[in-house]
Amino acid sequence: MSYRHILVTVDFAEDNQLVIDKGIKLAKSLDAKLSLVHANQQFGEYGFTGFMDLSLASAAAYPDLEDLNQQLAALADQLDYQVSHKYVVNGDISHSLEVPVTEAGVDLIVCGHHHDFWSRVSPTVGGLMNTTSVDLLIVALTD
Repeated sequence: MSYRHILVTVDFAEDNQLVIDKGIKLAKSLDAKLSLVHANQQFGEYGFTGFMDLSLASAAAYPDLEDLNQQLAALADQLDYQVSHKYVVNGDISHSLEVPVTEAGVDLIVCGHHHDFWSRVSPTVGGLMNTTSVDLLIVALTD
């Protein structure tokens, strides 16, 4: 199978660079589009879950979005591969990716997974495996 658009999950942690690097390497080898997504779980705490394209969002209405937009833009500028879209999903990532996947034509999601206590208590990747409609590449992140 040849992937045309790869969506890489970003959490701004240092070990997330491994996930990004895997996504870029695969996108380069397939000449595929690359997009980034960040799960803003803070919005989920206030009952708002859903999809927001930062290039279209009103940062004034959501103060944290401006900061996230700047972080994603800075990250995208550092990469040696063009980033097609930068997205923020609100709340739990396992229930919020279908809109960006469908809208952007994503056919592969690349995400990281820690093998630690908290990942066993709240397995984001496990939830994503049960909800996504596209292929999923899970990158093991070890401490």
